[in-house]
Amino acid sequence: MRILPIALLSCFTAVPLMAQNGIDEPDPFGVVGEKAGDAAEGNPAPPAKTHPAPAVEGEKAPLDAQISQHILKLAEAERDNRMSFMRIVIDDIVRLCELDEQQHERLELAAKGASERSMKEWHEQAERYFRTRLESADPDGVKEMLDGMGSVNFGGNRSEEEGESLDLWKDSLKDVLTADQVKRYESILEQRESDRIEAFASMSLSTIDDHLRLTPDQKAKISELVHDSASSYLNDVQRYWGDYFERGMLMSLVNAAEGDVLKTILTEQQFDRLRDATSNFDHFWDQKRRLKRAKEKASDRRENGEEEEAYEGAESGVLRIEGAKGIIIKGGGGRGVEIQSEEAPKEEVQ
Repeated sequence: MRILPIALLSCFTAVPLMAQNGIDEPDPFGVVGEKAGDAAEGNPAPPAKTHPAPAVEGEKAPLDAQISQHILKLAEAERDNRMSFMRIVIDDIVRLCELDEQQHERLELAAKGASERSMKEWHEQAERYFRTRLESADPDGVKEMLDGMGSVNFGGNRSEEEGESLDLWKDSLKDVLTADQVKRYESILEQRESDRIEAFASMSLSTIDDHLRLTPDQKAKISELVHDSASSYLNDVQRYWGDYFERGMLMSLVNAAEGDVLKTILTEQQFDRLRDATSNFDHFWDQKRRLKRAKEKASDRRENGEEEEAYEGAESGVLRIEGAKGIIIKGGGGRGVEIQSEEAPKEEVQ
């Protein structure tokens, strides 16, 4: 009988010993991820993973999903902007009124609620804006369309400040602050508003004087008109044109007065020159004058016990303003849409 070498014999005995000891050695001819013995037992390799196609409802679901995702992204940025402004307001109150830590925390919570509440109209405008424009769009190309629609700002040039104007925020201040703190803060806000009106009226008067070369008597009378106009309409003006005021808009502030009044102050040449310089803003001031006349008539009717009637240019009416920044179509409740020119593709919905 032929005796095998000891080294060769050990090679035959190694495999069963390793199997008995439960050691899994990699098989160079096996499928990656397959355990030793799987193939021998007839178990096939696991199938490759695949991702099922998303459910499609007549090609409408992907379109809706893309629009919703885009609105959600814009809303997150808008909410951050509004809350960032409210934190500036809170810091102002903390410094001026010497709030304690608990009051600070309560105002922070109230500010979050006010910021979220102020987003209600923003969401309504955004939904209407995007879905109206993309309701029949091809789902495959809607992303490019959304990216190409430019920057959109819903709610006006100062929309981030809306939370501060809500009754929810004002009520929260009265709940969190003491009576003395409320009185102190309100007096400071009133002084700021007065300073803002004085500065704007002064800037308007200076621009008009430079353009028309007023006499001292004319300047005094025009000063009174622009101050009254700034007191009544400064917030409206800033809502439409933001914080950048070009020459014609500044001079147009005097157009809140009736034309007959201006004609008694200015010469014919000055009046015509003013009209030429401010004609882009006629629609805005025509509407303001109509509203003022209607309110005065309504007040007279109430005093005389007469029933009020709907008046032309009421809040439910529509106003088309062609200004230096484009066209504003203004509807009831201060809503409207401003579409910028192609050179400035920003679109604004109020």
